[in-house]
Amino acid sequence: MPVVFTPRLLHRLAILAILSAATACSIPQKPPNRYQDDIKVSQLEARPVTELQNQALAALNEEQYQLAVDYLQRAIKIQPRNAWSWHYLAQTYWRDAQYDRCLAMIERSNTYGSFDDALLSANDRLKPKCLQG
Repeated sequence: MPVVFTPRLLHRLAILAILSAATACSIPQKPPNRYQDDIKVSQLEARPVTELQNQALAALNEEQYQLAVDYLQRAIKIQPRNAWSWHYLAQTYWRDAQYDRCLAMIERSNTYGSFDDALLSANDRLKPKCLQG
C-alpha cells in the first residue's frame, strides 16, 4: 500500500526533521569541571577528618599518645595534604618526646600549609621545642 503524503503528514514530518536537526546541532555542554569535583570530594572528606582531629586532640590531652597518632594517621589517609593533621601529629610526637619525628611532621605540615599563616605560626612556635628536646 503506497504512502499518501497528505499536508498533515508532511507537516508532522517537517516538525520531526526540525527537531532531529536541532538535537544534532545543539550546543554541546561544557565538560565537567574536575576542580569542582575535587572540591565536592574535599568537602565530603573534611567532616570525618575534623572529627578524627578532635578525637586525636582529646587523646593527646589525656596523654594517650599512641591513640592520638592512630586517629591522625587515619585522618591523613583520608586527606593526605591536610596540613593541620600533620601539625597535630608533630605536637603528638613532641609531647611523646619523639623529637626527630616532630621535626619531620613540622616540615610536612609546612609543605602542605604554606598558604596558612596561622598554621605556619603554630609550626614556628613548635619547632624550637622539638629542637631543644
